[in-house]
Amino acid sequence: MKTLLASALAVTLALLVTNAEARPHKVCHFDHHHHRSCHWVH
Repeated sequence: MKTLLASALAVTLALLVTNAEARPHKVCHFDHHHHRSCHWVH
C-alpha cells in the first residue's frame, strides 16, 4: 500500500516538474546564511 502511494506521488511530482519546465517559473533556494533567494528560470 505504501509503495502504491509512493509511486502515485512520484508520478504527480514528475507531472508537476514537466509542467513547470514548460513555462517560466520561480526557483528558490537557501544560501548558507539561510536566506531564501528566488529567481525566475525561463
